[in-house]
Amino acid sequence: MRLRRPSLRFGLLALCLAACASPAGPAQLTGAVTYRERIALPAGAVVRVALLDVSLVDAPARVIAEQEIRPTHQVPIPFALEYDRAAIDPERRYGLRATISDADGRLLWINVTSHPAFREGALEAATILVQRVQEGAAPGGPRMRVYACDGLAFRVEVTPGRALLRLRGRSIDLPAAPSGSGAKYSDGSTTFWSKGNEALLTLDGVEHSGCRVQSKPGL
Repeated sequence: MRLRRPSLRFGLLALCLAACASPAGPAQLTGAVTYRERIALPAGAVVRVALLDVSLVDAPARVIAEQEIRPTHQVPIPFALEYDRAAIDPERRYGLRATISDADGRLLWINVTSHPAFREGALEAATILVQRVQEGAAPGGPRMRVYACDGLAFRVEVTPGRALLRLRGRSIDLPAAPSGSGAKYSDGSTTFWSKGNEALLTLDGVEHSGCRVQSKPGL
């Protein structure tokens, strides 16, 4: 019995299917940034959206891709974030961060809850809700402070929307949480709240109050 060779057309089709199934190559994550407050965007506002690797809880999130938008209209502001499929590991966790700043770089809005970028290997609908930043909140750059209370000393590195809590041999990354006053960061288990030079830390079910900024760090 004579075996027939696969036709050239079939071979090209197989190659095309393999190439189309390849995880490598450019991709685009689209969505919109919006907020609930009835406030108009100021002139010169800048919207930034970033795709982050948030797999490690003891290290800052790694930026995979970022887009800067200078909107010409009010919210919602659409975005199209381009990234490389090869940079995405299905075993890791990814999230989206959105900020809105004024023309002078002062942070006005940021998403205070986590927004996963992928779910079960597929793209999610990306509508990112940002929340108004309180007056007097920390600027966009990182800010490091050392606190001491109840015989406990720890460092806190604050960046827009997050606080990295560093204790001896341990680091905890806390997202920002709504607060009536001051700045609050919590992952539901550990909570750090500060106002002025004082702070309160809830760690492992224990509340440490009366924490104060140390002028001469000893940690």
